[in-house]
Amino acid sequence: MKLKALGLVGCLLFLSGCESDDSAVSQVPPPVGVGVYEIALVDTQREWRVIGRTESADSVNVVARVEGEVTRVLFDRGAQVSRGDVLFEIEDDDYRAQVDRARSQVAARRSALTLAEKNLARGLELAPRGYLSAADLDQLRSAAEQAEAGLTEAQAALQQSLINLEHTQILAPISGRARDTAITAGNMVGPASGTLVEIIALNDVRVQFQLTDSEFITLSRAWSAGNDLSNVNVYLLIDGERRYAHTGVIDFVDTAIQRSTGTVVATARFPNPEEQLVPGLFVTLLFEQAGATPRLLVPEQAVQQNQLGPFVMVVGSDNTITQRQITLGLKSGPGWEVADGLSEGEQVLVEGFQKLRPGATVAPSAYVRDPATGLLAPEENAPQ
Repeated sequence: MKLKALGLVGCLLFLSGCESDDSAVSQVPPPVGVGVYEIALVDTQREWRVIGRTESADSVNVVARVEGEVTRVLFDRGAQVSRGDVLFEIEDDDYRAQVDRARSQVAARRSALTLAEKNLARGLELAPRGYLSAADLDQLRSAAEQAEAGLTEAQAALQQSLINLEHTQILAPISGRARDTAITAGNMVGPASGTLVEIIALNDVRVQFQLTDSEFITLSRAWSAGNDLSNVNVYLLIDGERRYAHTGVIDFVDTAIQRSTGTVVATARFPNPEEQLVPGLFVTLLFEQAGATPRLLVPEQAVQQNQLGPFVMVVGSDNTITQRQITLGLKSGPGWEVADGLSEGEQVLVEGFQKLRPGATVAPSAYVRDPATGLLAPEENAPQ
């Protein structure tokens, strides 16, 4: 009996030991599956974005040059007008009468000049014979000169009266869209009336924006080099990320930094043939330097932040994770340029951050970058 009991106890201890070993093995968790991206040199175009506001590239405030009563308004508010179109007509009876009076004055002064010139010619013939004194001859010369000056004055008055008559028709100085106006037939207008209507040319639109110090230095260098900023492409983003159909150009960069804001005023000009853009819109400008340069890029989804700044989780050759602080450069699409902290060929975590700590062992799966969009996808799902 004692031998049987001892044997039974031995068997129980053996089974208990086996269960303990199996339990210890089962407590070691399997490696967590994660997505990793290998840091590599990527051809990138540096870009930055700024907020701007649209304004008309060309606009004119139409004013009256002469006083009078408006007899007709010949345009519709908001309508397209062409350069030279008559916008307003002012009652012109008085101005026509002024032209008639000025013409009669010209005729009278011309007749007076003709008479004075004839008298001077006779005096010059008679003076050598002793029939006229030198003083009389001087008077004849003076009369001829005064008559000539009188004719010139009358001709100038006629010219001014013709100009005034012409200004009774107020013309559109540029082509564009006429804004609202409060002027109707029967209103008295004149130079003191201010703007009668504003005309805005919408075939081109400017976007005014502010540049920081570094952006100003970049653009001013390009401006000095070629005077056309041909190495900077300018795009306008509408509806969030959708690019406007027409590419713009930077047409003005101020030469002084505003003390109040620490920025520089600049403008970009965009074609607007479909008149999709109107003055007063807040828009986003996207600037891209022409020509790609190889740079180390880290995907945006790999970058995290702590009190020390940006960091990434690096997957080592033994598949263990370490946390590393990095220094970022400029934004480039859905990624950042790496200024310091990462080397080509290192792998960073881009998928599977949950419940991972430095020192954990992982089972990495490669993610690759789509050259067209810059977005990441598992290598097996990437287009060939």
